[in-house]
Amino acid sequence: MSNSKRIVTNDDCESAVKALEEHGSQRAAAKALGVPRTTFQEWIYKANDRGQRGFPPVPVGQNVIGLSTLIENEDGNKQWVKTRAGKMSIEDMVQAVKDAFDGYDTKAKPVKPPTAIDEDLNTVYIIADWHIGLLAWHKEGVEDMDIPLARAMIEPAMAQLVGSTPKSKQCVILGLGDLLHINGYDSVTPGSKNRLDSDGRYPKILTAACHLVRYTIDLALQKHEHVLVRILPGNHDPESSVAVNIGLQMLYENDPRVTVDDNRDRFWWWQWGKVLLGATHGDKAKMADLPLLMAAWNPEAWGQTTFRHVFTGHIHTQTGIEKSGVTVESFQTPISADYWHHSMGYGAQRSITAITHHKEHGEILRNKVNIHEEKAE
Repeated sequence: MSNSKRIVTNDDCESAVKALEEHGSQRAAAKALGVPRTTFQEWIYKANDRGQRGFPPVPVGQNVIGLSTLIENEDGNKQWVKTRAGKMSIEDMVQAVKDAFDGYDTKAKPVKPPTAIDEDLNTVYIIADWHIGLLAWHKEGVEDMDIPLARAMIEPAMAQLVGSTPKSKQCVILGLGDLLHINGYDSVTPGSKNRLDSDGRYPKILTAACHLVRYTIDLALQKHEHVLVRILPGNHDPESSVAVNIGLQMLYENDPRVTVDDNRDRFWWWQWGKVLLGATHGDKAKMADLPLLMAAWNPEAWGQTTFRHVFTGHIHTQTGIEKSGVTVESFQTPISADYWHHSMGYGAQRSITAITHHKEHGEILRNKVNIHEEKAE
């Protein structure tokens, strides 16, 4: 995969403007041009910035955030009508997710269910803090990072990870939160409003995240008979994660081999024989409190199980505790640190992990793929 981005040309912008005028909507115009809606939107935004839609080009360093139109009625009265991009609703996000899946070019070719599977095994693929859309520059002391680079690292690493695991009957693709680096058009954290360095427009980032999750699911279907998917919210993507989950439900609703967990809880609990698993992002409840929460909220499953584990993300490092017979651990991310975290002295090794559990014997195997940083010159 090439790491270079395709440059949006003036011809791209001109064709987008003409198509929009002819067809009246972005969806119809994008379809007529044969490009994904998110690509079409990028062309239109560039056309705005370059003055190709009938108003002067925007000064360098600025972007169009709204339009004012002078309306004249039949009586000759004139009025300015001002519009600007508003906050993206969950419905808008879900539509963007559907558009993203429509434009997905699968690399993991669908195959028949695997043979010679082990009925007693379940494998959990940990998606920990992928932060798709994070932008970083090596001259600020970090590794270069953007959407193409993230995909170029995660896709082969995930293929290697899935290839290394046993053919377990069941697998879980478990998103521990912060799948996306941003939650909307404003590049800030939803809670504290800290500024974030992001790679492009929000629909572009959402599309890339959706492609990576679907790529992972398609890989897992080649190795496991049944795939359970749960995407938990994080502090960076509390609403976007919901949209991705809903989009996945729609996409796989007729596939009996894929189950998308539609629970909106910030916690996930699941039983596999004598194994009880739990997960949450890690920005709310403390690690030391999670064993008691697991027992209090799952009394029946607690009594039926012997091996109990809770998975968290958020801190981007491999750490854990064991309390009252429950192992609680956090996981590394495959993505490099951004400038803010680097300037604060934060940093960790990068990897992705899969854990296999036996119904009767608990955890029996871990597979890990390390992500090796390549320094730019």
